Amino acid sequence: MRIKTFIITTAAAFALAACGSSDTAGPPKGEPIAKVASPAGKAWIDVVSKTEFGGYQMGNPSAKLKLIEYGAISCPGCAQFSVQSTEELNKIVNDGTVSFEYRPFLVHGIQDIPGFLLAQCSGPEAFFPLTEQLYAEQAIWLGKLSTVTEADQQAMQKMAPEQIATLLGTKMGLIEFVKSRGISEDQAKSCLSDKAAIDNLIKMTERGTKDDGISGTPSFLLNGAKLDGGAWNQIKGKLVEAGAR
Repeated sequence: MRIKTFIITTAAAFALAACGSSDTAGPPKGEPIAKVASPAGKAWIDVVSKTEFGGYQMGNPSAKLKLIEYGAISCPGCAQFSVQSTEELNKIVNDGTVSFEYRPFLVHGIQDIPGFLLAQCSGPEAFFPLTEQLYAEQAIWLGKLSTVTEADQQAMQKMAPEQIATLLGTKMGLIEFVKSRGISEDQAKSCLSDKAAIDNLIKMTERGTKDDGISGTPSFLLNGAKLDGGAWNQIKGKLVEAGAR
């Protein structure tokens, strides 16, 4: 069943994406980069912050290699990348040579919003673990979209985005999902009804389209250069080629 979504980009935005600047220099190449010690009492993967762009960065903020993923929480390819990459990518980030920033991108419109709102509901430190777990169980909660009835879809036509996010978060079982991970129902509903957070997700998607020419997920940048491919073995190869250990 197709869930009707509100439009977050216009034809003009897509036109901007087509003519947006792209880095033609290609990803960096170099000799192996020396490991960088992490702060006392912390691993680099535990150093997480929200970026100026609005994404979440894990690792050494001054790392020589900066990997960025534009991802959608309901994107199967993104889920596959997460499952395949997490263990090895965390090891690379822990060397202090690579930082990893995840930027939410609403490739599927409204159905991506509830998961993103809940992933950031407990602050930066919980974002990556929650996102990884959402991807690991994506097929389960995404399959529950089938419980959205025709009546629900008609009702959504008159709802504000935050009301739709709450309805879908309930229907997809995402509130129950985060409740089992330490987020109360009241906190989850508060996050789902956060209009400012929804607006920021939309702005990030529009900015990714305009500034980096993003039109699909997962998409990756390494030190500002757009990478070909979206599989972990492809991205890992580029990191190693650039000097990651």
